[in-house]
Amino acid sequence: MASGKSSVGVALAGIVGAEFLDTDALVVAEHGPIPEIFAARGEEAFRQAEAEVIARVLSRGHPGGLVLALGGGSVLREETRARLGNVHRIYLRASWDEVAPRLAGSADRPLLAGDAENSWKSLMDTRRPVFESLSTLSVDTGHSSAAEVAALIASTIAAGACRVDEGAIA
Repeated sequence: MASGKSSVGVALAGIVGAEFLDTDALVVAEHGPIPEIFAARGEEAFRQAEAEVIARVLSRGHPGGLVLALGGGSVLREETRARLGNVHRIYLRASWDEVAPRLAGSADRPLLAGDAENSWKSLMDTRRPVFESLSTLSVDTGHSSAAEVAALIASTIAAGACRVDEGAIA
């Protein structure tokens, strides 16, 4: 959450000439604002809608390639992880201190209602092991611009390297 998935995704798609899609934006277009979905139908309804959007997007052809920004909770579903198959899965890492300014004043993050810092840290404690085990690339986004992160990802993929840690190709 707030690691830069959308801004890095747009930049990466531009570099590699691919289509960019954001699952949150697609869910909103079909079902309305995320906070309203959570309030009216709950998180499970949102996750189901998200999983359906991901399945649909991944089942379509994308001749020029696709960069897909997934919501952080989407990969907690086994069906979504299975659909990701043999594609690059990039984990954009950021600390609370790095994401806090991006989240300031945001009212569209229902999972952070109340104590945002502790809620975020708790979510990351749950999600981080999944992100780490699922990712084919892992990049620290805290000290670089979206364009720099996207360029690093593109060059790493082009070089056939398997991991990026602490901003360096490993």
